[in-house]
Amino acid sequence: MKLSAALLFPLLASATHYGDPNVRPGCASDEEKVQITGLAGDICSPACDATTQACPTDVPEGVTAKPTCALKSSTGTDQRCALVCSATIDEASLRAGDAQCGEKASCKAIQGTGICTYDDVPVPPSSEHWAPINSPTFQEQSVVINVAFSADGTTGFAGAGQNNIGATIIKSTDSGKTWNVVWPSNTSKPGLDLWLASATKNKLEAVTSGVLNQAWTVTGGKFEPSVNLFASPSQDAQVLGGSGDFVLVGAFEKANGIATSKTGLEWTKFDMGINKTVFPARYGAFPSASVHYVTAGAFPSSNSNNEHPVNHRLSVLRDSMSYRLNTGKLDFSDPVSCDVDPTNCYSAKIMKTTDGGKTWASVYEDTTNNIYPNGIHCSSEEHCVAVVEGETCRILVTRDGGKTWNETMHDTDTASSLMASHMIDENEGWVAGGHLAPLDFEGRFWHTLDGGATWTKEAIKGLYIISFDLVSGTAGYSVGLTASSGVQLIGYKGKNSTKRVMTTFNKQLLAESQDNTTHYEDPKSGCQADELAVQITGVDGDFCSPKCTTTACPTDVPTGVTATPQCALSSASSTDKYCALICQPGANDDQCGTNASCKSIQGVGICTYDD
Repeated sequence: MKLSAALLFPLLASATHYGDPNVRPGCASDEEKVQITGLAGDICSPACDATTQACPTDVPEGVTAKPTCALKSSTGTDQRCALVCSATIDEASLRAGDAQCGEKASCKAIQGTGICTYDDVPVPPSSEHWAPINSPTFQEQSVVINVAFSADGTTGFAGAGQNNIGATIIKSTDSGKTWNVVWPSNTSKPGLDLWLASATKNKLEAVTSGVLNQAWTVTGGKFEPSVNLFASPSQDAQVLGGSGDFVLVGAFEKANGIATSKTGLEWTKFDMGINKTVFPARYGAFPSASVHYVTAGAFPSSNSNNEHPVNHRLSVLRDSMSYRLNTGKLDFSDPVSCDVDPTNCYSAKIMKTTDGGKTWASVYEDTTNNIYPNGIHCSSEEHCVAVVEGETCRILVTRDGGKTWNETMHDTDTASSLMASHMIDENEGWVAGGHLAPLDFEGRFWHTLDGGATWTKEAIKGLYIISFDLVSGTAGYSVGLTASSGVQLIGYKGKNSTKRVMTTFNKQLLAESQDNTTHYEDPKSGCQADELAVQITGVDGDFCSPKCTTTACPTDVPTGVTATPQCALSSASSTDKYCALICQPGANDDQCGTNASCKSIQGVGICTYDD
């Protein structure tokens, strides 16, 4: 259950019996376990008396905070009690209020008052590659849509919001564990904006896009407003490949497309030449300084000035700085053509430019299947992965620069969602989203090792994944929403030797190879910088493999290896070629070295490691 905090009545000189909901036996029969929008932690909360607004009087041992009828649900009909620990939100008063809250609880600021919540909320589960980061200062935010980290994964920026402060920009210097407000400089003056997207070039230069303004910094701390691009919200902020400029994607005033800037001080707009009511720009991919892709499309929305729709199920409420997440039946009537009603229709388009935004061409369009596009990302100018959602979800892959798009995943479950895409290299990539059913609420990461041809699902119960920031193949971050509309930062557990599946053994390459040397080690100890850890379809085990597309195979081999390295593999997802240790099937496995053996494939033997 999720409640928005609102002080309904003056503080009452009464008591309560709120215990820790995370410790058995949990909450009393007349209480519910609740989380308050924008506050980390949770509490056991009884209902206020319907007539007098009085709260129960028995409190846990050592608690001196005052119970108050201080909470109401987002519908305004459910009023509940909370332990009030401070009459102000200055740091000294809040820290003094910690002692009033009892064991495992602390005093949190909200709307000018301090409320006790327990700090031992269980961390959401992990998946193989993704794990929640325990960060109370991130989880206390009411709204965060994405994060942007430096290349080493240590320094991050995020546009955020708290319902006791307003819009904020927060910064982490310890890989997301702790976050501090860097804008506004005076948190007693509410920030009057709604931040949607951030991007950073390094630890000092960053931009954040808002509904009202854009903000930028070159010092890593002091954010200034841009001098143009007002009232031009962008849900996607990135750094351009090649030029290093910042780029925003959105349906701006007098430009439906992208805007670029060296620092964020002033923006140059590029219009794609398409109707921004029917096809508003949403997300972009920028593999080079000249080649860009932009997704554009519409979906049914409430058309309320108080809501910014992130997608057809998720909106941000500007007045309360909170999320509205629809996990049930959609509120909209049957969609119609966008020409009839652009607020109740679906449309999808992908635009491409090859001259840095001067001219654009449509490379994908769908106005009949009730879908619209979200994220797109490219590993090269030719190879991109895009996601669409609506009444169904689909992953689209192009390997020819947008001439053709292959649908490699199609989920017909209407509760499913796909929000973001990121390719680590030509072979490995990720797509993120979730399943938004009340009884089956989970975040979903879709993983590919063959350039998007096939996908494997990793799920985390209780989270909905809305964005990516994969800074490398071994470090990255994602933002998730909890079922109660709280926010959770998730870290990527990538490895230096992520397995790449080489789907074909190329006997012709073997016959043509002249150089017979390599330095393949066991991937469990990590591969060299010029190698990938690979698996061959139909062959057990793996090994470190350098590329031989344009060069001969390296000559250094592990101690004891007598097998012959050859340029013998080709990738199913690209034109790249790779080396392998060629051995004699049926002979002594010593030819392959320690922990490896000779595997037979197409009449030839290849060494792979068995551990």
